[in-house]
Amino acid sequence: MNNKTGSIETDDQTFVLDEDGHLADPNTWTRAFAEQLASTDGRVLSEDQWWLIEWVRDYWRSYGNAPLMRSVVVAYRVHKQDPSLGSASIYDLFTDNPVREACRLGGVPKPDWCI
Repeated sequence: MNNKTGSIETDDQTFVLDEDGHLADPNTWTRAFAEQLASTDGRVLSEDQWWLIEWVRDYWRSYGNAPLMRSVVVAYRVHKQDPSLGSASIYDLFTDNPVREACRLGGVPKPDWCI
């Protein structure tokens, strides 16, 4: 991440970030962007983290805003075919503000409901 310009660079592209650290133009998002951003945070994304990132992107494209946690939990239960899962399972994916983190990595703007 380039702190002076607010950007993330991959091998072949520079992605501009907004003042909240989210992708300025969500239409430019690529998996390479998410991988590079995750790498700057010191992480490699798991299969379930990728599921959440892509699900949040799909939700945002459909509804114009990020989902609330309860919607994520319901979708994750279906995805994992386990009705006993709760919000703790989502926090296992990203320990701090998992929906916001999925938005950031997924190139989705900061949720309207996020402080």
